[in-house]
Amino acid sequence: MKKSAKPVVVILVVIAVLAAAFLLVWQFDVFGLFKDYKTVPEITLKGKTDIVLEGGTPFEEPGYTAKIGDLDATDKVEVDYKTVDTTKVGTYELNYTLSNLKGRHTVTQTRTIKVVDTTAPVITLKGDATVKIQIGSEYKDAGATAADKVDGDLTKTIKVDNRVNVNEKGKYTVTYTVKDAAGNEAKVTRNVIVSKQTAGSVVYLTFDDGPSFNTIKILDLLKKYDCHATFFIVGQNIPGNEDILKRMVKEGHTLAVHTYTHDYAAIYTSPEAFWADNKKTRDLIKKVTGVEAKCMRFPGGASNTISANYCSGIMSTLTSQCKDHGYEYYDWNISSGDANADGLPAAQLYDNIMAGIHENYESPIVLMHDTGAKGTTVTAVAKVLQVGLSEGYSFEAIDETVDPIHHAVNN
Repeated sequence: MKKSAKPVVVILVVIAVLAAAFLLVWQFDVFGLFKDYKTVPEITLKGKTDIVLEGGTPFEEPGYTAKIGDLDATDKVEVDYKTVDTTKVGTYELNYTLSNLKGRHTVTQTRTIKVVDTTAPVITLKGDATVKIQIGSEYKDAGATAADKVDGDLTKTIKVDNRVNVNEKGKYTVTYTVKDAAGNEAKVTRNVIVSKQTAGSVVYLTFDDGPSFNTIKILDLLKKYDCHATFFIVGQNIPGNEDILKRMVKEGHTLAVHTYTHDYAAIYTSPEAFWADNKKTRDLIKKVTGVEAKCMRFPGGASNTISANYCSGIMSTLTSQCKDHGYEYYDWNISSGDANADGLPAAQLYDNIMAGIHENYESPIVLMHDTGAKGTTVTAVAKVLQVGLSEGYSFEAIDETVDPIHHAVNN
């Protein structure tokens, strides 16, 4: 070997030794010189990595942790939340990214967020949910608004089904329907009650505990004056009086239920006993007349306290169950007084009734009875109809257009 070649060899050997030393130090990094370069970050996502989120609902971060070696690096994780739009249906990827201290290693964890729309829009009625108008007057619908968490304002897409007949008495339903882009449908209704008279000019005469021969006399009077009334029937009095019920229906009166036995000790022992007894009358009315009774009255009224002798709290239960059984129950705000005794003077009954009517109740509902012992009630009714009509009142039967009178429940 030439003398000049020796330095080159020495240099190469030194370089090789240094390289080997460097590789050893790099590989094992005994002194931690290259820790910041070599450490691979770790990101751990909390909660589910695949999330289904209802549209319009803010995304709530389930959380995450991160480490670079032994160091907590959670606060150094970069998350681009702007990539997720919860107001639009779709599938989004939310990336969590972290680099080590020298930027040599970068790791990413991904959470998938699927935004769906399964919630119906919300329809808000303008004006009252129940509107009352007089027959023959104009009905102007107040309209509604609709909003959806995903699609926003849908008011212009509301479809309205308005079949109100202002020329015919009755209870009508206006239906508002709207669908969002996902096909979710919302529906809201408004009740429109078309009445014959303005409030305060209609009187509702009601008769409990019949039918009897006195019921026939009352029907004759109602027919004579072209008036109508409501009869709360006791079922056990129907056999033998079926023609009376048929006449009531034919002449436009309302048949309602007043239990079958009217026996407090039997009907108020339990809710089950009451409804079983009540159903017998309803079924019998339908069998005789074909009419499904929708109104009822509790013996003693909803405010009675005698029921507490048989079952504590039963009236609270029964009044809350009426709708489930397909009934509206009606108490009264005027009493003739004929429940106090048989044979009370007709003049006294008449005075009680007219005094109540003149109190200007918005919806005067008069309590009377048409059993065989109430002959003076028949006489009082004749005068009430004659005088009431002359004073401008009309006498109508209760139907679904009439707001119920409910007493305070005491048991």
